[in-house]
Amino acid sequence: MNRVRLLRWSALLPQIAALEPELQHLADEQLRKQSLSLRYRAKSGEPLASLLVEGYALVREAARRTINMRHFDVQLLGGIAMFNRSIVEMQTGEGKTLTATLPLYLHALVGRGCHLATVNDYLARRDADWMGPVYKLLGMTVGVVETQMPQPQRRKAYACDITYGTAKEFGFDFLRDRLLLRRIGEGQTDILGGMLGKGPAGGDEKPVQREAHFALVDEADSILIDEARTPLIISALPTEEERLAVECYKWSAEVIHEFVEDDDYEYDHEKKTAELTREGRLKVRRLPKPEALDSVGMVNIYQYIERAILVDREYHLDRQYVVRDGEIVIVDEFTGRLAEGRKWRDGIHQAVEAKQG
Repeated sequence: MNRVRLLRWSALLPQIAALEPELQHLADEQLRKQSLSLRYRAKSGEPLASLLVEGYALVREAARRTINMRHFDVQLLGGIAMFNRSIVEMQTGEGKTLTATLPLYLHALVGRGCHLATVNDYLARRDADWMGPVYKLLGMTVGVVETQMPQPQRRKAYACDITYGTAKEFGFDFLRDRLLLRRIGEGQTDILGGMLGKGPAGGDEKPVQREAHFALVDEADSILIDEARTPLIISALPTEEERLAVECYKWSAEVIHEFVEDDDYEYDHEKKTAELTREGRLKVRRLPKPEALDSVGMVNIYQYIERAILVDREYHLDRQYVVRDGEIVIVDEFTGRLAEGRKWRDGIHQAVEAKQG
């Protein structure tokens, strides 16, 4: 970290400490009024940097009263660094959950919502419940977005001042909102009903998220490096195309037992790719096919077979995925938890569905 910046940030610590005696003598309601005053100033356009000292002093006092934890100077310094868009490395037990309350509170003052993105539902719920009393004493609302949460509850959680959840859920909700807005724009849903929050059947058809404002990333190395290799994909194929693809995947899954490695296809064990040989392609041409495949080009059929071979060798029930209520649910390779709503790309997900029948 740049030494000049560190010295500049450290100079704020005595200023925060100087406010502590006065705040300790205030009643809870008076403390909340101080917080509301900061919120008014933030919404009126006063720079958040000028509110940092007062804001961090309020959070420190609120934490002391509600959860019996007082921010140490090193945690205040970490909170200042986070506010200034720096990555802060903190070891387990050094209080990063408590430290996160500082920049989250400060950014939430403008009333546009803040996100704390973590790696799984358990940590999101735990941290929200644990730190919630701190925010609530200061007049802030706290929400949690969890897997399988209904849309109305998600919207309510995103409407809070501070929202905890996983990076994947935040990402998938963003994609689902974009798809919904596109459907509305293309006239695929009742536009007037969408404006009123009602779908064609009286359901809840409006985006769940607000405009993005500020996000704090927990376990940044895992989320921004490791998990970033896995794209978030939500498929939206046209109905007819989807039906035809399902037929192709089903047929491919049924016939791959006819194909022999090295004779009919070559398999790269390192790259995990299958490629049909000349003999394999001839076999594809000779095999009887459903009438529905007549409109599918032979090159595409080769690719369906190659995907089916790959899935048969690399994607296994109760290892890479489970079946829940008839649906394929991916097992996250990093956490071992179920990745609800996520789909493999490049046709792999459909091939797995065909394999399971």
